[in-house]
Amino acid sequence: MPAISIVKRAAAYVISLMEENLPTTMYFHNLEHTQRVVNAATEIASHSKLKKPELTILTVAAWFHDTGYLYHYKGHEDTSMIIAGTFLMQHHYNNNFIQQVWDCIEATKIPQSPKNLVEQIICDADMRHFASADYFKCAHNLKQEWEVHLDKHYGDEEWHSLNLRVLQHHQYFTDYGKTVLQAAKEKNIDLMKQTA
Repeated sequence: MPAISIVKRAAAYVISLMEENLPTTMYFHNLEHTQRVVNAATEIASHSKLKKPELTILTVAAWFHDTGYLYHYKGHEDTSMIIAGTFLMQHHYNNNFIQQVWDCIEATKIPQSPKNLVEQIICDADMRHFASADYFKCAHNLKQEWEVHLDKHYGDEEWHSLNLRVLQHHQYFTDYGKTVLQAAKEKNIDLMKQTA
C-alpha cells in the first residue's frame, strides 16, 4: 500500500470521526486544531529534511494525536494511541510503524518528551499556536474549554498571568522552532506584557 494512501485514509477517518462525535464544547482541541497541527508538522518537516517514511509517520500521528478527546479529557493521548493503532492494524501496517506513530503521540504529553527529530517536530507542531497571530483567540478558546471540561475557572488577570508564564517557560525543540517559531512567540509575549 503506498505511503501517501495511508495519510489520506487517516485524514478522512479522523475528519469523519471528529465531525460526527466531537462535543461542540471542544472549543480548542477540535478538528481545526488537528488540521493546524498537521499543517504545522508539514511546515516544520519541510525545514528538517525528513525522509518520506518519517514524514508519513509524523503526518499520521498528527492526524490522530488528539482523537482521544472523543472519549475523555485527561489522559487523552493514551486513547489516541489506541485509536491510531486500531486503525493502522486494520490497514495492515506493521508493529514497527505503529510503534513509531504511538511514540509521536506519546511525546506530545505535557511535559513534552521527544526522543528524536520526528517526535520533536510533532511537539513543536502541537504548540505552533504559541507563535501564531491568533494566539489570543486560541487561548480564549482553551479557557472556555477548561471551564466546561475541567471545571477550571480563571479571572482575566489570572488567565493572562498563567498564559504569560506558559509562553515564557515553553521551549521549542527543532531548529525551525528555535528560530522562526520562537521569534513569533516572542512577539506574542511582548504583546502580553504590554496588556498586563
